[in-house]
Amino acid sequence: MINYPAIYIANGAAVMLLSLILMSAKRPSISRLLDEKLFYGMVVLNIIQCCTETVVFILDGNTAYGNHALLIALNTALFINNIIFAYLWILYADYKLFGDMRRINRIYPYWAIPAALVILGCIINLVTPVFFVIDKFNVYQRTPLYIIPFAVTYFYLAYGVILIYLNRNKVQKYLFMPAILFMIPILLGSLLQFFFYGYSLIWLGVAIGMGSLFINVQNEAAYVDPLSGLFNRHYLDSLLIMCIRKEDTAGMLAGIMLDIDGFKKVNDQFGHTVGDDAISEVGRILYTAVGNKGVSCRYGGDEFIVLTHVNSEKEIMDMIAAIKAQTNAFNESENKPYNIHFSIGYSTFDSDHETTDDFLRKLDTSMYEDKRRNIAERVIPDRRKGQ
Repeated sequence: MINYPAIYIANGAAVMLLSLILMSAKRPSISRLLDEKLFYGMVVLNIIQCCTETVVFILDGNTAYGNHALLIALNTALFINNIIFAYLWILYADYKLFGDMRRINRIYPYWAIPAALVILGCIINLVTPVFFVIDKFNVYQRTPLYIIPFAVTYFYLAYGVILIYLNRNKVQKYLFMPAILFMIPILLGSLLQFFFYGYSLIWLGVAIGMGSLFINVQNEAAYVDPLSGLFNRHYLDSLLIMCIRKEDTAGMLAGIMLDIDGFKKVNDQFGHTVGDDAISEVGRILYTAVGNKGVSCRYGGDEFIVLTHVNSEKEIMDMIAAIKAQTNAFNESENKPYNIHFSIGYSTFDSDHETTDDFLRKLDTSMYEDKRRNIAERVIPDRRKGQ
């Protein structure tokens, strides 16, 4: 038995939530990046699904003239939109991770084959039952082949989460937990609807999942540097303020400031695209070397800061050694037209006698002392070569 009030409330709530997301979009669609276009495309498909499904439930069992053909067309649209939504999700997950259109164009035409076959089956379903049938009483019934689009849809959704999980350490993006939060309400809603026809819960679950992704997108835009994938200066300032306001028993707060040596030369010699790539690689180096032992931020330009709580100076030196080891591994193994070298300074924060500006100045002074030493070490060998 169809529970119409529950359907209206669930799908109505989903449409309202998704409409709020669309109204919160700040940039015009023509200027959005691919991941944003994919995200808002999923939002629009979700709204269409909610509206279409509501109409389908209203018409189900209504034997008025023309409803039989209309029900077939609307249910076909539901199946097609469903598989397109799932395919957009894997494109979104991949692009958020790697940001590589060549990878998308190389891999995902093959991943589209299952979706294309399901869509073909849906089109055939317009003339003969494949995945569903509308009987003589205009009542929707699933065929045994219904499991195929269901399986393909959830394969795509699961693949996106697995892709993010497997690459969570290789690509410095904060996507794994939002991906889990995206999937949980979808799984719950769809399983309930799968076993209890007459309730519309799947698209409310999808809308909640999209809402969690939207919150992540906004947080990323506010706190994550798009080039390096690390936290930005705004997040660093907020973190320092929090450290001042609370008593922390986890040890003393320490900072490590890093400046890329010769970064201007990389930009001048190879162009700003390669320079951007160097910033991205530095983000990956710091993300791997620091891990969950500290917070890595892009301070500005070619400068980075790592904040961590330590109990001794040795722990700071150990982290610096880990960063240098990861940098050396990059220089030895990566096929890049440049090497990465850092000038590194460090200090601890005395919250009783210093402001955050004092702390940052200490880090800056320490880093520039190391930079002067590095320059001197390079000048002396050059002079010896000239003798």
